[in-house]
Amino acid sequence: AMRLVYGGMAASLDGFVASEGGALSWLNDAMGKDEDYGFESTERRTGAYIMGANTFREVSKTGGGGGGSKVPTYVVTHDQTLATKGRTELFSGDLRELVTRIKDSVPQDKDICLFGGGELVTEFVELGLIDELGLSIIPVVLGGGVPFFGRVSQWTTLELLECRLYPSGNVLLIYRLKNKGKAAHAG
Repeated sequence: AMRLVYGGMAASLDGFVASEGGALSWLNDAMGKDEDYGFESTERRTGAYIMGANTFREVSKTGGGGGGSKVPTYVVTHDQTLATKGRTELFSGDLRELVTRIKDSVPQDKDICLFGGGELVTEFVELGLIDELGLSIIPVVLGGGVPFFGRVSQWTTLELLECRLYPSGNVLLIYRLKNKGKAAHAG
């Protein structure tokens, strides 16, 4: 088994991962009571988490994320004052080096979960570092906020691996990234 880098996000139909005010009710209200969104299987397959600073702050507030986790968490940030605990490490530098380092350190049957905001996902797509992308489309139009993707310099084609429809109207799309960004052609 290859150690894959995969990302999972929820976005509104118009492509936002957070509303302009930052409220998350649109997301929380959309979650069906007994629907299995694969959180547990995600946790089982994850050997390390990579997240951005904003996501880390959010997750820390809700008591999750790295703190009590046995799984190492790498926070990509230039803010070295960010308070971390447990197996959490701050990282600012070349993301390719980070991914290589983590791949060498996690067990072979585990994958690396990219958890977080549009900016980090965009960088990973741009550098060809992400193998698999799970996107939950929430049936709501927000009209503005934090976009799921920033600008990428070239088209990236995806292969649909799975499409899961939930009674609540949420749809989970799981893609494999085919042409792996610029990194594939470099060196």
